[in-house]
Amino acid sequence: MNSLLSKMRSDPEYRIRIAYRTALLSMMALLWASFLILTFAMNRGQSESVVFQDIAKQRMLSQRVVLLGQLALRATSDEQKSEILVLMGESLTELESAHTDLAKLIGSQDTKGAVAETLQDVYFSNPTQLDLRMRSLVTNANRFSKFLMTSPDIATLYLGPMEELASSMILPALDRVISIHNGVSQKSTAMTKYVHLALLLLSLALLSVIWQFLFKPLAAKIGMRTMQLQVAHDNLQYAVLHDSLTGLANREYAMTKLQSITETSAKESPGKLAVLHMDLDNFKSVNDTYGHTNGDRLLELVANRMQAVVGNNGTACRMNGDEFLIILDTLSASETVSGIAGKLLDALNKPANIDGLFSLVQTSIGIASFPEDGKTCEDLLIAADLALYEAKNSGKGTYKFFKENMVVKYNQSKTLEQEIDRAIEERQFQPVFQPQINATSGAIIGVEVLVRWHHPDRGILLPAEFLDAAASLGKMTQMTRIVLEQAFEVAARWLEEGTEFGRIGINFSNQDLLLHGFVDEIAEIAKASGLTCERLSAEIVESVVINNDDTQCMTALMRLRELGIKVEIDDFGTGFATMVHLNRKIFDRVKIDRQFITNIDQSERNRIIVDSIIRLSTALGLGVIAEGMERQEEIDTLMELGCVEFQGNAIALPMPANIAGTWLKAHNKTALPRRHSNETATASTAH
Repeated sequence: MNSLLSKMRSDPEYRIRIAYRTALLSMMALLWASFLILTFAMNRGQSESVVFQDIAKQRMLSQRVVLLGQLALRATSDEQKSEILVLMGESLTELESAHTDLAKLIGSQDTKGAVAETLQDVYFSNPTQLDLRMRSLVTNANRFSKFLMTSPDIATLYLGPMEELASSMILPALDRVISIHNGVSQKSTAMTKYVHLALLLLSLALLSVIWQFLFKPLAAKIGMRTMQLQVAHDNLQYAVLHDSLTGLANREYAMTKLQSITETSAKESPGKLAVLHMDLDNFKSVNDTYGHTNGDRLLELVANRMQAVVGNNGTACRMNGDEFLIILDTLSASETVSGIAGKLLDALNKPANIDGLFSLVQTSIGIASFPEDGKTCEDLLIAADLALYEAKNSGKGTYKFFKENMVVKYNQSKTLEQEIDRAIEERQFQPVFQPQINATSGAIIGVEVLVRWHHPDRGILLPAEFLDAAASLGKMTQMTRIVLEQAFEVAARWLEEGTEFGRIGINFSNQDLLLHGFVDEIAEIAKASGLTCERLSAEIVESVVINNDDTQCMTALMRLRELGIKVEIDDFGTGFATMVHLNRKIFDRVKIDRQFITNIDQSERNRIIVDSIIRLSTALGLGVIAEGMERQEEIDTLMELGCVEFQGNAIALPMPANIAGTWLKAHNKTALPRRHSNETATASTAH
């Protein structure tokens, strides 16, 4: 040591070399420390990115599970329910996996000190208890899936808790996790910047002499690493507020912006603001036909078209699925809300080419204005949603502005739904009967059963006033069962009295055909009443066959024939692909729709159409009956064309059971002997 100190005192060059090496080693140590800090920060940033992706995935999956539960309850068939339950099971598996991975990841991180609350508190302590809430959601969803197919009422009991857990407990807890990580990220970023600055100053002080040889290239590398960290942070912030598929702002961004605008405008002077709530009509059929990958491409195309129309006039957001929200808050002087809506429809309601596959995009839009239609974010969204509901009910592919009467109509529809449930429970639906005759012999060949609602307050309601609502609620099978039980009892009584009526038939709705076992159930009800299947015929509306042209529908129709029930196609000529369905040899008779019968004696076009139907049916060996004639001239024209079986007000009006029985007895006495014993008639609960 003494010799070393002596040499340093006596040799200036040695001192310089020692100082240079010391400075170089110090700089290397400082640079190495800087590199380690940067690496730690970037690893932390990547870890946070994974955390935020897992959080976003959990948010999406928890909402998807609830949405699938709602869709499953509204599903009209077991097949649809089964498909939805499969999707729900996959979502639950992903949700549990994401939740477990995130719990392991954050368990290894120390967030204490960033905020008063730690991630462990959020996961395992009151009031959030995210781990318990998430597992409760999974448990309720599993129980919902377990009971949905066998006990829908019990399954419904689990849907409410699922919705409450997802919206009021899990999503706020996940937001709290994001808040904690944001706090950690901000503190870590700030600390990293301070350390970098100190290291930089110290490095400049120690190595100013060797700047050009060592520090300059390293400083460039440090700057590049810092920029990468900032870019990663910016990308993370962008991902949190934007939709990953379309690049549009997401629901969180939309709600935050709309809340901010409405609160600011309420405190200051109200600005020009409108909200356009829109979604794609029948988007599910696009996914089913072309696949989900092409469905995603269609959403991207729609987003691009939408953004091109909105431009600088506002913000386009994707809320979820095929649902979008446009916030118009910066309209130029030359633009109007209706003008933007019209341009959107022009841009979106046209074919889309996706890898050579063409799909017609159709969009409905509901519009609400601030502050006329709502002074808060929530009120505006409700108003826009009601306007969208009205646009869809008006035929889709259009836009509607919110009006106060929409609230009344919405409430009326909800009231009607409740009244239908009560009507089914109290059996307020009752049958009336309209005879069918063979004009040549005058013999009665059957009766059609029509449904009437004996409303306790509004009197007798015709089917047009409630059938659509009943179908949308999935109540058609219950209504059919109630009406046919009464109709079969009446028909059995007529048989006991010796009153001939031909056949009593059943008009199966879409829901009836797709409900497993319903055909056999109706046959059993008829048998219990004293009727054989040979006394029944089923009337199937052509649109039902076309819209459900699948194995399940065809199986149900073949089952009708196996039971000995005659099958006929109703409203013939009003649908598409009619020839294909007639050629399947599953129908016994064709019923010509009333729109072709009305004024047939005066309309050459109607006469040609009916003549073609009669010739086609005769060539295929099918019977033909016409319905809806109101005048003798229409009957005469039909007979000239070769149609002799009729049903309509010109023959007899729909009648209650007692009056119909009297009419049948009187007519049987005056009718000529029947020529054919196998002539059929149909019964319907859908008219």
